[in-house]
Amino acid sequence: MKILYLHPRSWTGEYVILQALRDLGHEVCVLEERRDLERPRARTADYQEPGDGIGTLWYNPRRGWEKLLTLPFDRFFKRAFDGRNLAHRMWVIRRVVNLFRPDVVVCSDGFSYAIPAMFLKRLGLLKERLIVSYIGGDILDCPQADIGKRRTILTDWLIRRSLKGADVLRPVSPLLKRRLRADGAEEARISVCPSHLVAARASLQQVYDRRAHVRAAIRSRYGMPPDAQVIATLSSNHKGKGLQVLAAAWPEIRRRLPSCRWLLCGPRSPWVDEAVLPLLGTAATDGSVRLTGPLSGLEVFEHLAAADAHVNPSLCEGLNMVTVEAAAVGVPTITSDGAGVADWVGRYDAGRVVPVSDAPALAAAVVDFFQAPGRVTSLPDRCRAMAEEFYPERIAATLVALFRGDTGPAPASV
Repeated sequence: MKILYLHPRSWTGEYVILQALRDLGHEVCVLEERRDLERPRARTADYQEPGDGIGTLWYNPRRGWEKLLTLPFDRFFKRAFDGRNLAHRMWVIRRVVNLFRPDVVVCSDGFSYAIPAMFLKRLGLLKERLIVSYIGGDILDCPQADIGKRRTILTDWLIRRSLKGADVLRPVSPLLKRRLRADGAEEARISVCPSHLVAARASLQQVYDRRAHVRAAIRSRYGMPPDAQVIATLSSNHKGKGLQVLAAAWPEIRRRLPSCRWLLCGPRSPWVDEAVLPLLGTAATDGSVRLTGPLSGLEVFEHLAAADAHVNPSLCEGLNMVTVEAAAVGVPTITSDGAGVADWVGRYDAGRVVPVSDAPALAAAVVDFFQAPGRVTSLPDRCRAMAEEFYPERIAATLVALFRGDTGPAPASV
């Protein structure tokens, strides 16, 4: 099968699945943006690594004579389409399809290339099977978290009107499926398929096998007692990750669990200084909260493995892969229901799920977690069973089935 991916860089981990599909014997090709090109387009035999064999058409959205023809339409939709040129992008997608002649076209997110591709499909100008992934910010509208697309009248129209153009709508979580259904998407067109783990299975297994050593070493590094009750957060630490909710809950957690420690992993962003640390009160200086700074490579998984629980208080998020990474090294998560991964945590009983933005409920869940009998012996296996759903080989097989299958009626005309 020949598979054309449109803008796989819209999600940083997508290259892993391109490789997995290639290794299954499929021919993978790509349309990708490159704004430093001196000409409108350039074709290469490889995509990200020399010799990867993923043929690519690089495209500079600022160049191309056809922009003169599409200018009136692009101007009309520009603000609603997040500053992008809708009609020009439709032109480029049609051109790359004619160039590569794929069996299936895949959009890595549900907005930037999906909307023009779905309108092409509805106009009868794209005959190939079209699969559209929805990853979160492409369809959610969460101004309280600074996440997603503002649903102006015209933006909302673009999203809703385009939905009937896809053969398969692939939200990465049930939360996003519910959003699509609310937007009018047909049940028969929707197939939930989560994003995949980017880290190699062997690396995660290595951390899991060494977790006792890792736990002792990380705790020693940050001056935490070996037997302390430790929670970890790990993210880019911006507003939408909800650390301010955990900070508001922290005094109550410490009152009821005096030995509890918080390993706050990731960069010390301005949001942490402005809206998280001030909520801690005296806990900001008593040593109970340790900031690690940026982490990379195996350090990410080792810091998760050093904790008894990962906490994900996200305000609005399509999935949350850190929760899956924590599960892969045997660590449960206490998550808000504002994150799409909450459905998996609940289904596998791999932690706790609390209402979004509810600091008292979060504090109660953390306390209950540490006081629950049998916690240590029963959770790691359930967590790792949950993580199995997210390994690339499983996701690639699911995607191939979607690429080949018939999930519903033909796309409706405009």
